Amino acid sequence: MKKITLITGLLLFSNGWAEEHVDSTSGPFFAIVDVETTGLDPNYNEIIDIGLILIDQALEEKGRFYAKVNPSFPNRIHPVAKQINGYDQFRWKKENALSEETTVNKLTDFLQNYEKKPIFIAFNSWFDASFVRKLFSNYGQQFDDWFDYRVLDIPSMALACGYFPQGNDFNTHLAELLKVEPETNDPLLHTGESGVNFNYAILKSLKEKDCFLE
Repeated sequence: MKKITLITGLLLFSNGWAEEHVDSTSGPFFAIVDVETTGLDPNYNEIIDIGLILIDQALEEKGRFYAKVNPSFPNRIHPVAKQINGYDQFRWKKENALSEETTVNKLTDFLQNYEKKPIFIAFNSWFDASFVRKLFSNYGQQFDDWFDYRVLDIPSMALACGYFPQGNDFNTHLAELLKVEPETNDPLLHTGESGVNFNYAILKSLKEKDCFLE
């Protein structure tokens, strides 16, 4: 019988936290991720908020990480991004947002408590993964050292399962089809944490509808 080790802990840090439920059970391991950024280009814009939930194949939660991030180039914020995520340089500093380097250190410290590299899952996986990859690279870390090489996209999963939202607002209409509370549109409440909670709710709804085989 495989030995199972379970560690539970809650680590609080300045404008961020990590909750760990570490075990060594077999099977795939996943990281649901959501980032808020100052724009669309990972080579120019930056992460300002990140949420991550670790789950196993049964979609049971194994840990959480959340941090508000102070970008190195705050003036690069795009007006549309600011409308979505409410970024304000002074508010971020007032709320003691972490530096980019500290965020990378906290996140890798969190991930190293787990025996397996998680498969990256996001609502627009190419977007979120490219920003996390760039952030890691800027501070001497490699994305592939912390995450599995596979990157999965939540809308693709929904479409493959037969859910085809109509209209321009894909997120909201998918939430309606799956009977999930839509993510907030309030820029003061729209964060990496709210985004990753929404992603998790979508995945759980798809599982309840037998979209995933165990």
